Amino acid sequence: MFIMPQIKPNKNNFESFFTKGTGFMLSFEKFHPVLTAHLTLDWLTQTPVKSIDDLFSKPSITTAKAEKMPSEILDTVKNINHIMRLVMNGKELTWGMTDSNSQAFVGIVSLRGFEEAGNTGSIEFIIDQSHRGYLAEAVQRTVQFAKDHFDFKQITVTFSDASDQTRSALTGIGFEESSKNQFTVNI
Repeated sequence: MFIMPQIKPNKNNFESFFTKGTGFMLSFEKFHPVLTAHLTLDWLTQTPVKSIDDLFSKPSITTAKAEKMPSEILDTVKNINHIMRLVMNGKELTWGMTDSNSQAFVGIVSLRGFEEAGNTGSIEFIIDQSHRGYLAEAVQRTVQFAKDHFDFKQITVTFSDASDQTRSALTGIGFEESSKNQFTVNI
């Protein structure tokens, strides 16, 4: 006969059970929301799924890795869950961007590069075309966040085809076009 070991519940083993392996997420819990002059950046789970799904069907400005967008709402839900798993596992930080005044959902921004041994991070985003004016503000705040909290020496942003307006926005905040459609800033 098998007898289950008896564990006397106490605060320490209870907390350990529920927080083991989530140290990364707990350490970043204080980093949301992240604020800019006009935007609130918060976990995607704070944004209605319908708003995120609507973003994917609008004309938008996207980085190369953000171009593969879901076409069905169920795929959007799966995508959000996948992204939040990456956040909880320490592989990226991703926020939904909301206009602080109108509360309109305007896009998604991610900071990546935690898996690599190097010191280069990357920023990926999708921003509603009608809110393109927020591109520089969102990217600049994400760069500052990376500089303040991580050991990245360089941040890159890569597009399949960057428009002149996007080039201007990024070079205006200190990025250089290191190769065609790839922009880099040293931090």
